[in-house]
Amino acid sequence: MRIPKRALAGSFVFLAIAFGLTACGPQNGTQRPDDQVLKKGIAQLIQTFETKYPQLKNWDDSAVKDQLVGKLPVGVSSEAGWHLIWPNATSKQLSQVYVPWSLIGQMPETFPVDSTDYSGGKNVPGSVIQDIRRQFQLMAKVGDYFSAITNVRYSTANSKYIIFESIPYLPVTDPAYGWASASTGAWKVIDYGTATVGCGTVPANVQREFGFTCP
Repeated sequence: MRIPKRALAGSFVFLAIAFGLTACGPQNGTQRPDDQVLKKGIAQLIQTFETKYPQLKNWDDSAVKDQLVGKLPVGVSSEAGWHLIWPNATSKQLSQVYVPWSLIGQMPETFPVDSTDYSGGKNVPGSVIQDIRRQFQLMAKVGDYFSAITNVRYSTANSKYIIFESIPYLPVTDPAYGWASASTGAWKVIDYGTATVGCGTVPANVQREFGFTCP
């Protein structure tokens, strides 16, 4: 199976996260948030994650605190949030993080054209994206601030299928992708993972549309 190279950013997403935090970020969604806004968002993200998923924590708090003292990387705008990468991070620090837009207080209107992980497909309404997100959270047994559902697309080869990605905010697991089907009369997430996803259930021409093949 060939898996497309994971891009650093996505096209557009309708985040259904309402944590109640406000931030002092710029209203222009394409402008880089200042370091203090990003650091505040990272602190809130880590605090929430450690409370909900303590068994998945793979960093040292003091090492991360030292990491965040200095100037942050420039990063890029992505549909999951502002994406920061530390190339020289130690094993006890964060190698990367997506700071959710809801913790920044802004949302870009557009993203770079070349930011999608795959070509093909067409945009999906926000209500459908939110439904798929809820289903994925239940199936994966995760909640808010674990991952973002991104790159959601209808198949143009067969409109009864939707592809989506799950990008973790913190580096605790690899990005995954999945499929939803409307063959039962309502959209239902039928499979997700990191390889051979949907094989045996998703038609070959739909898989090929997004650059995937099955054994």
